[in-house]
Amino acid sequence: MVAIGLVATTLACGALCPAHALDIGPKSLPLTIAGVPVEIPVVGSLDVRTDAAAIALKASATGDLQSIQDHALAIARGLRLPRDHCAHKGLNVVVDSIDEATITPLNTSAVVDLSGHASVWVCTKILGAPLKTKIASDSVSISVRVELFLPNPQTIALRLSGPATIKTGDTLTTEAASAVVGDVNAALTAQLSKLLDTARARAVVPPLPGLDVTIDNAAFAQDGPRLTVRASGRATMTSVAFASFLSFISH
Repeated sequence: MVAIGLVATTLACGALCPAHALDIGPKSLPLTIAGVPVEIPVVGSLDVRTDAAAIALKASATGDLQSIQDHALAIARGLRLPRDHCAHKGLNVVVDSIDEATITPLNTSAVVDLSGHASVWVCTKILGAPLKTKIASDSVSISVRVELFLPNPQTIALRLSGPATIKTGDTLTTEAASAVVGDVNAALTAQLSKLLDTARARAVVPPLPGLDVTIDNAAFAQDGPRLTVRASGRATMTSVAFASFLSFISH
């Protein structure tokens, strides 16, 4: 669905512009990331070929993700991190709060760094009933690298590009934290596929009958400290789709 937001929006101008090489944008697209609304300015370029039946386009687009970086803490607090005091027999780490967060570019990945506070619990069972005891509190830092990939030629999605790392300020909590790294990775993997909510973007783009999009590649990129996303692809459109898109791109 991100394909519609970052590629198809740029592709759609082709029917309206007579030149074969076109620069498009910026056009701001609304997205929701972990429940946080953001605006993504997108610019792009088109190579247009026409025939009697349809228009064929090749396009590249760049999205400025500064708004996502600016809302890093709110996005981080929307993540579901370990909070079960008795997820495992023995030591368990519970993330009590996320107090700071940053999202920074690193090659074709984005690095999400979180810091806050955690507690360590011992969980046992007595007569079949769980007994949990808090034994320590500590600071915690979690670092995660994510990347874009194409689960199919019409969709751009997120996934982990490496295991999460967890650091604490005490040896005891560090040992306990190492035991829940797998839980953090599993939780984040499950959430990343649902992290990008494109409903708001789809709502502002008019129906485009006859649109056929193929995304060739997509990756995070870096513009100084600013995180960006770059995507390229191909599409064909009918005149009906061009007419439908006219009012959208004129604003």
